[in-house]
Amino acid sequence: MNSRRTVILILAIVVGAVSAFGLSRYVQGLEDDVFDGAALGEVWVVQTEIPKGTPAQAAIGQQLIQKLELPLQVIPATAIKEPGEELNNLVAVINLPPGSVLVSGQFVAPSVVQTGIIDRLEQDEMHTVTFNVDQVAGAAYFIEPGDFINILLRRPLTAPPADGEGEGEGDGPQLEGEEAENSQETELYSYDARYIYQKAEVLAIGNALPLDLGESEEEVPTAATGGLITLAVPPEAVQTIIAIGFENLYLSLVPPSYEPVPIPAIDTDPLLPLPGEDETRLTPYYDTPDQEPDAE
Repeated sequence: MNSRRTVILILAIVVGAVSAFGLSRYVQGLEDDVFDGAALGEVWVVQTEIPKGTPAQAAIGQQLIQKLELPLQVIPATAIKEPGEELNNLVAVINLPPGSVLVSGQFVAPSVVQTGIIDRLEQDEMHTVTFNVDQVAGAAYFIEPGDFINILLRRPLTAPPADGEGEGEGDGPQLEGEEAENSQETELYSYDARYIYQKAEVLAIGNALPLDLGESEEEVPTAATGGLITLAVPPEAVQTIIAIGFENLYLSLVPPSYEPVPIPAIDTDPLLPLPGEDETRLTPYYDTPDQEPDAE
């Protein structure tokens, strides 16, 4: 009986070995078909998962990555060629799964990972835009990281030049005497103010970040004291803000519960009544004199 079991076991081992050999030859044949005639190049591939924050030197020393050959047409243009040089003093910005090709951007400076900025931007697919505002345009520096703001464009109103004269920016027809005095009385508005974006998220004030970006409560300043503001916004918003110009921005704080609605440009016609002269707009909080504001 024992000899019979031994024979069965030997046959099973032989069958398994033959099957493994056949499978290996089959896989190798598939690779030969895929790579047949293709020009190959070297890449570095993650062999064992690299946790976020792992130094590149540790990943190399622990052989968490290995060099492989792939067809040139499938190798990313940003693939890492020399990890020891290109990734020196960098750490993994995210968990890198096995089988992923190493490309630039997967390892960053340790300070970047510690702030958590990359996590926030990657999670929401946002970009940053940074600009400086003074106390007046920056809500008296009450804005803090994590707040939401409305962004307005504020530019002087200009009068058209008369008979080709006064073509410089902000120049208008030169009036004198009584005509000038009448003009000053009728030109009620000096600036045009329009909303560019509403409820934009403030990512940082100076180097101060929100608590959920890696700061401990003791490390966060009690109030922002500078006017350097960084927003987290989509890339097209970055483009718009830069194109308009930082010197023309005016910011207003809004609560997290604020719901953006379209706000049309104001009519600067001096013949129209100001809000305090219109019974439907006597205060900024409700429409008519007999309509009380909603109770909290």
